[in-house]
Amino acid sequence: MNEYLKRYIELKKQFQETEGNSNSVRALYDFKEKLEQNEDKQAKEVLVDVYDLLDFKKDAYELLCQIGDRSDKKALKRLGTLKDYAENLGNHYALPKPKTPEEKQREKERRVQLGLPAFRYHPDPLDTGAFKQSEEGVVCYCCGKTTHIFYTSPFFSVEEIAYLCPVCIASGEAARKYGGSFQDDYSVDDGVDDPEKLDELLHRTPGYSGWQQEYWRAHCGDYCAFLGYVGARELRALGVLEEVLNDPMWDDEQKKMIQESVNGGHLQCYLFQCLHCGRHLVWMDFD
Repeated sequence: MNEYLKRYIELKKQFQETEGNSNSVRALYDFKEKLEQNEDKQAKEVLVDVYDLLDFKKDAYELLCQIGDRSDKKALKRLGTLKDYAENLGNHYALPKPKTPEEKQREKERRVQLGLPAFRYHPDPLDTGAFKQSEEGVVCYCCGKTTHIFYTSPFFSVEEIAYLCPVCIASGEAARKYGGSFQDDYSVDDGVDDPEKLDELLHRTPGYSGWQQEYWRAHCGDYCAFLGYVGARELRALGVLEEVLNDPMWDDEQKKMIQESVNGGHLQCYLFQCLHCGRHLVWMDFD
């Protein structure tokens, strides 16, 4: 057994025993990054396993295509399985790497460099997929200017709007011009009495895409920040599974469903965080 495989077995065991907690996921990511810098064929073979475990299905398939022995029936069978996952899932549902405070700060600085406005209720809209980047650029329907970052999540208006830039959303001009909103005002938690906060959420905050009707959580008298799409694995990796289960909104059966949820599966969870006390909450729906 080579040193790379031995280390992988140790990390996989740790990952499974802790049900994928944040420390075990970060250790796998650190190992992945070391293997990616190594040209040894044995290291690359183990890297396929690491990619697969973290659900980087596209990366696992492409690497196995490069190094796999096509005369080996076992390798060919795995290649076929990974091909299906790569074509259907890509790397979209890869387990996220828990971020350090330093990494969060660097991401904040990157958003500033890109000229992305700050959205209080949706702080990482590039990471969540609410915005996409275009090297060629597209023309914002609202201001008529070329933008390299454009909106891709729901916008409820009479007119069909293909492209909106972040600035027109943040200023509220897009919502005003088209009489639209980015969230249904009936699909929000109770307990927020300030109409300005509701206006900011509906008209100046990028939305997210749910299986059914999107719903926005609230806590401490304010709307929460939307953090992204998760399943039980992601919640464990972030260290917040028990926290989101300790929510009076969910009964025992629903809590079990959250514990069994899979990101991108038939039951999808959406993660929120209170802006004031930091508590994590989820919303969930079915496809």
